Amino acid sequence: MARATVQEVAKTAGVSVGTVSRVLNGSPAVSESSKEKVTTAIRQLNYRPLASARDLRRDRTMRILALAKNLNSPVISEVFRGVGDAAALSGYVSLIAPTSGDLEREQQLVDMLRNSSVDGLILFSPTMSDDDVETLAEQFSVVQVCEIADSEAAFGVSIDDRQAAFDITRHLIETGYQRLAMIGNRAARSGRLREAGFRQAAAEADLSPDQMLFVEGDFDFHAGRRLTRKLLETGPLPDAVFCGSDTVAAGCVREITDAGLRVPDDIAVAGFDDSVQAEMCIPELTTIRQPAYDMGQVAFESLLERMTVAGAHRRGRLFLPHELVVRGSTKA
Repeated sequence: MARATVQEVAKTAGVSVGTVSRVLNGSPAVSESSKEKVTTAIRQLNYRPLASARDLRRDRTMRILALAKNLNSPVISEVFRGVGDAAALSGYVSLIAPTSGDLEREQQLVDMLRNSSVDGLILFSPTMSDDDVETLAEQFSVVQVCEIADSEAAFGVSIDDRQAAFDITRHLIETGYQRLAMIGNRAARSGRLREAGFRQAAAEADLSPDQMLFVEGDFDFHAGRRLTRKLLETGPLPDAVFCGSDTVAAGCVREITDAGLRVPDDIAVAGFDDSVQAEMCIPELTTIRQPAYDMGQVAFESLLERMTVAGAHRRGRLFLPHELVVRGSTKA
C-alpha cells in the first residue's frame, strides 16, 4: 500500500497543508478543533512522515526569503502581506526584497538560500531563466507565486490569467462592445497569457482583426496614459479598452477624461487585479479580482510543506479562483 501523503491528510481533515505541517511542527498557532481533525486523519490514514518536522526544525533558520522585481504593485504588496502573515503564524520570519530586475542582485539574494541563511524561497517574476529556476527548485525549497516560470520542479500558485482575461473580454463583448483595444505587457508572462485570453474571446465572437487593437507597455499609470493617448490619436476610437492592470486602467480613464470623453458612455474601460485603484477611479472599474492575499498565504503553506516534510511533492500548479467584478466603467 502506498504511503499516505500530507496532502491526503489535509484533504481528509478538511484543513490546509500548512495546518497539517503546523500540527507536525507542534506549533501553538493551531486551534484545538483543527489539531483534533488532523490527529484523527493521521491515525485514520496511518500517516507516517518520512522525517519528523520537529527534528527538521533543529537545523532550520526559521527564515524565508521572498523576491520580486519591485514592490510597487498593489498585487505584489498583498501577496507578500499574505506570505508574511502566514509565515509569522508558523514562527517564521519573512525577508522580502526587490531585485529591480537585476540578475546579479537576484543571484546574490538567492545565495542566501544556497548558503543556508534562509530555509526557503518564494519567487514572484524572477529575472533568472526558467532553466535556472528549475535547477534551483530541484535542489532547494522553492515556490513561485503569480508569475510562474515554465519549470516542472518549482511549484507555483497563481490564477488562470488566460481564462480571467477571456472572461472579462467576453463580458465586454456581451455588453455590446465590438471594437476592442487592449493595453498589455508582453514582457510579463501573465501579460502574454492575458493577451492570449483577450484574443481567444475576440476570435470566438468572430470579431475581425480590424476590430481588435493592441498596444504594449509597462503595468503602470503613466504607461496607461501614454498608450491611451496613442489609441485616441491613431484612428477610429475603440468602444472599450481592456487594461492589463488596474493601475494601467486608472491612467487610461484619466487620459480619456482629459480628452473630453466620458467613461463608459464614449469608451468603456476594464482593468485587472481589483486593487485599491479600482474603487478610487471615477467611475469605479470593472475588473478581475485576484485573491492576492490568499495566494501569498497558500504560497507560504506550500513552501512550509517543502521545508518541513521530507520528500514533499515539489511539482505542479495551483490556480486559485478569480472573479469578474462589474462596476460603472462598463455598461452592465
